[in-house]
Amino acid sequence: MIKIQDMDYAYGNKKVLNQISYDMEQGQCIAILGNNGAGKSTMLKCMSGIYTTAKGCVYVAGKNVLKESRKEMAKQVAYVAQSNSGNAMTVFDAVLLGRRPYMKWDVSQEDHEICEDVITQMGIQDLKMRYLDQLSGGELQKVMLARALAQQPTLLLLDEPTSNLDPKNQYEVMGTIREIAKTKNIAVVIVIHDLNLAFRYCDRFLFLKDQELYQYGPIEEITPECIQEVYQIPVVLEQIHGVHIMIPLP
Repeated sequence: MIKIQDMDYAYGNKKVLNQISYDMEQGQCIAILGNNGAGKSTMLKCMSGIYTTAKGCVYVAGKNVLKESRKEMAKQVAYVAQSNSGNAMTVFDAVLLGRRPYMKWDVSQEDHEICEDVITQMGIQDLKMRYLDQLSGGELQKVMLARALAQQPTLLLLDEPTSNLDPKNQYEVMGTIREIAKTKNIAVVIVIHDLNLAFRYCDRFLFLKDQELYQYGPIEEITPECIQEVYQIPVVLEQIHGVHIMIPLP
């Protein structure tokens, strides 16, 4: 089980997160939802150790990973930012960077095999020897996700992983993320704005409002009233071909 406990964060005197606590099972995909400025991306940065919190713990296998060294934490937690910039590095070398926490003196055969595996999983074999600065935004996002998977984390944190993707690739990437979560037994936390994508591919849904956890649970517990309160728009929830969708009302 992964457990987040009493996560607090403030920018100066402005409180952004207040006593956020929840837990998840490995193999689950958790969607973090809420309006712009609700603290979604900040929460991921606190969980990944990018931001230092005055208070808060992230327990993985019973250990607070925020107290671990950066190298040891990277074996447990991988983070993919909302935007990434390309440089003169090949795709394969970029993915190989995900193996750095495990490397001693040189790159091992196992490191190479793991990278080849995740590159295949992400469907970017044709890009392997391309340079990052030659890729589209969507292609680069897939490479960054592959690099995170090469870390073989227990907890994977994704900040808007579909933001630079066209609809086809959005569904492909979210489907791949869900499949990897299940088959590799990884807990995945995803900041996402598209509620319908979240409803289709995630197992549980965490709504942030006014710096606090407003609601957390499976799709069966999500109501139109919850969404209206968080996003300030009237909606209805329907099922079409067994898929839950949210429809904003005029």
